[in-house]
Amino acid sequence: MSSEAKVGVFVIIGIIILTYMSMRVGELSFKRAKGYDVNVYFDSATGLAKDVQVEIAGVEVGRVRKISLENGKALVVLRINSNVKLTKDAKAVIRTKGILGDKYVELVPGSPSAPPLKEGDRIVKTVPTTDMDSLMITLEEVAKNINRLTNSLANVVGGEKGEASLNSIIENIKEMVETLNRTVQENNEDVTNIIVNLSEFSETLNKIGDTNREDIRGIISNVRKASAGINDITSKINRGKGTIGKLVNEEETVNNLNEALASLKTITDKINRGEGSIGKLINEDETVENINASLVSINDYLQKQEDYKTYLNYRGEYLFDSTEVKSYLSLRIQPREDKYYLLQIVDDPGGKEEVTDTTTTIGGGTPSLTHTVETDKDALKFSAQIAKRYYNIGLRGGLFESTGGVGLDYYLFNDRLTLSLEAFDFDPDRNAHLKFKADYRPFKYIYITSGFDNFISDEGKESFFIGAGISFADEDIKSLLSDIPIPKD
Repeated sequence: MSSEAKVGVFVIIGIIILTYMSMRVGELSFKRAKGYDVNVYFDSATGLAKDVQVEIAGVEVGRVRKISLENGKALVVLRINSNVKLTKDAKAVIRTKGILGDKYVELVPGSPSAPPLKEGDRIVKTVPTTDMDSLMITLEEVAKNINRLTNSLANVVGGEKGEASLNSIIENIKEMVETLNRTVQENNEDVTNIIVNLSEFSETLNKIGDTNREDIRGIISNVRKASAGINDITSKINRGKGTIGKLVNEEETVNNLNEALASLKTITDKINRGEGSIGKLINEDETVENINASLVSINDYLQKQEDYKTYLNYRGEYLFDSTEVKSYLSLRIQPREDKYYLLQIVDDPGGKEEVTDTTTTIGGGTPSLTHTVETDKDALKFSAQIAKRYYNIGLRGGLFESTGGVGLDYYLFNDRLTLSLEAFDFDPDRNAHLKFKADYRPFKYIYITSGFDNFISDEGKESFFIGAGISFADEDIKSLLSDIPIPKD
């Protein structure tokens, strides 16, 4: 082999080794990680990055594979290890490692008896997180409180009659020094030992001062500033300003303080004996547990209020049999994700039928029954239903087009496609009204529909239909109303 060929082979081998080491160090791979994908919707995924850890009880069980925006929410796709089994009542939470650490997704396993999650399924239960903006607002309030406290302390210091009190303090210090002098003379040997120890300590301190001269200068500067502040406080106390100035110079303030301390001692004794609400709170575990339970209930209630949503919907169905349009105006009230109430006004081109039975007797003969069916083309029909969702299946019951009935919904492709079967108007003289429809939502606010209405009718009223609808949530309606210009005089 020539020298150029040898160099080329050596370079290729080096590139292969470098690529392998980079993949090992960076934990990269050309193969897709084994496992299955599950979807989670969060109101906010701020700070969450792709490929961060997914953990259960602090143990990594997967990675975040994808983050995207869908229907105004953050869609997070989690890649879960194949050996980890999750159930459909599992819960997902975005947490932070430390105060300012990276964010990751923590999963709370559900009940073992619940159905397992499969590829592409959705974790319905999520917990909102507290972001840094809320924390900064709280810290700003704390800073304002500290500022008010400092201003109050500055107003407390001061007074004009403090000189006498300070003279009294100086006399007490003088007496204390004289007593200390006599004590030292009576304990000369002990004092000598103390002086020797202080000398050794002084030498050690001198060595420290030589090596930390700049730090000591900073300490001295801080002490000077503190001394100036103390002098200012003392001056205000002497002038009788603030609570401390009044306490030093006014006997009435001292008496009031003594009375307050006596009242405080009485209250403290009652608390120690377990009397009153505060005493029970400190001494009885049951009271603390009740308060914790109340706080949990309040938190759950606030969470439910955040999940409460309202939808306004209109849909039109073109009936091929009668070449007319059947219209629906609906209001859906959804207190939580798996339950909603539906109120609906229906404009049916077929009208509303009213059946009247009349019994007549002619010439004293046998009575005859006359069955009369009247149709009011302009009458509106009404629906009032309650719905409950179990994973991908929804059940409805109540009033369907002014008659009793039931409905079954099946949700596919992350609720973009809904298959529905409704049964109502159970008249014994004719077949029930059965309706099958499929709603597909290609866009956020618009959907298309198609199906077969009254397909087992024995009166020739069956008809294939196709149509479209538009739906707005309460937040969308507020946004639209805020953009409408208001005329001014």
